[in-house]
Amino acid sequence: MYVEPWPRRVRALAGHEAIVDSERTVLVYESGRLPRYAFPVEDVSVEAEPEPEVDGYVRVPWEAADRWLEEDEEIVVHPHDPYHRIEVLRSSRLVRVLVNGELVAETSRPRILFETGLPPRYYLPRNDVRMESLEPVDIRTGCAYKGWATYWDAVTSNGRVPAVAWSYPEPLREGELVQDLLCFFQERSEIAVEVDGVAAETPPTPWSGTGWLEAEWVRRGERA
Repeated sequence: MYVEPWPRRVRALAGHEAIVDSERTVLVYESGRLPRYAFPVEDVSVEAEPEPEVDGYVRVPWEAADRWLEEDEEIVVHPHDPYHRIEVLRSSRLVRVLVNGELVAETSRPRILFETGLPPRYYLPRNDVRMESLEPVDIRTGCAYKGWATYWDAVTSNGRVPAVAWSYPEPLREGELVQDLLCFFQERSEIAVEVDGVAAETPPTPWSGTGWLEAEWVRRGERA
């Protein structure tokens, strides 16, 4: 574990009330965990139920607030890690996507998103996706660097495949180059993503199976 100063005003709002308002924030890093804020106890409201973090600092659970702000910019899901970055590059590589063996997308104008610790992601223009094979679903996940994602199921002759693709309709600044483009999970067994005729890199990720999706359904009370 190590700690470093985070020289930004950080606020946490519950409704219209600030339960945290600090210009003395630190970021706490711990192996295998996302970075987290810690604050001098004097900068935290007594209603926030803070938890001890490191010497002289406390942590406020993320879910205790409705909104987190750095200066006046909203932070999604967790604090940014300054050593984690994303970069989006335009490309002319040929990308094909098959779901249950059926072609659902093909383009030679993808945008490739490179993100620390994850495989390259291939974002495709909707005009090059067979949108008639996809149906939007009421699932939303957040990324601290890209924003809130929406999802699509695929409907194939071999059945429905849940949450095969996602996009960012209103991305954060770092993700603006992939706004409204679609990306498919290359690490899922039902989905094949080919780049210039070669299978895309598919290392294990938290989305390799559907466990994350089952957890989302349970959270929404849609499935047990």
